[in-house]
Amino acid sequence: MTPKNRRPKRKKPKRRKPDRHELYQLSVQEPEADIEFLQNTFHERYGRPPRLLREDFGGTAYLASSWVADNENNSAWAIDLDNEPLEWGARHNAARLTEAQRARLALVQGNVLDRQDPPVDIIAAFNFSYFTFQKRRQMLQYFRRAHANLRDEGLFVLDLYGGPEAQQLIEETTEHEDFSYVWDQDEFDPIQGRMVCYIHFDLPKGKRIEKAFTYDWRLWTLPELREILEDAGFAGSEAYWEGIDEDGDGDGVYTRQETAENTDSWIAYIVGYK
Repeated sequence: MTPKNRRPKRKKPKRRKPDRHELYQLSVQEPEADIEFLQNTFHERYGRPPRLLREDFGGTAYLASSWVADNENNSAWAIDLDNEPLEWGARHNAARLTEAQRARLALVQGNVLDRQDPPVDIIAAFNFSYFTFQKRRQMLQYFRRAHANLRDEGLFVLDLYGGPEAQQLIEETTEHEDFSYVWDQDEFDPIQGRMVCYIHFDLPKGKRIEKAFTYDWRLWTLPELREILEDAGFAGSEAYWEGIDEDGDGDGVYTRQETAENTDSWIAYIVGYK
């Protein structure tokens, strides 16, 4: 029996265990900015809004979920070989959508090299995920499949990074409110162009999620990728280069460029069109 002059002790709520997918989304992804770029670039070329998006290497389907939430006429697919992040995305990203929005979203465990129907307005492969194809013939096969899965008016949009720093063995830490994101370039083979990278998350009280994500890929160059797009049947491609702010960091504004000044590191979009 509890004494009258004392309140019963309340159990402290258990703190939710840090989730690598949530931390990744907070650190790496900006779907609103990506969607704005996709919409503006598509409208500039074809004079109409894009409606059907395919997110390749979709992971948690963060972009695809945001796409259907952006406009009631938008639909999206997210495709990934690994069902684990797709299931996480269904529980966390898709679950936040309305029933009508979820009806316009498809999460598909599958291979981006397979043919998918119906064809779409835009295929997006972001966060350098397609670097997983380390041979030219593999990349050409993927680009050809992307070309076949686009409508006659369609865009294939890739992001990539480069610069001298991209080949260095470095750890780069970005501070966030309750954690730090650590990008670790751990191995680089200049003959093969192969690199191994990790993402770690540093948490309060000295805790760390070590190797939360592992990447074994090839560091492709922008000219190589544009040439492969041409060989895959695309009518052409354009490079959109990120601007630099006063501190020498990327400003998040991408403009179409044919030449650019090299910096220690840079990020760009490549847009292939039919």
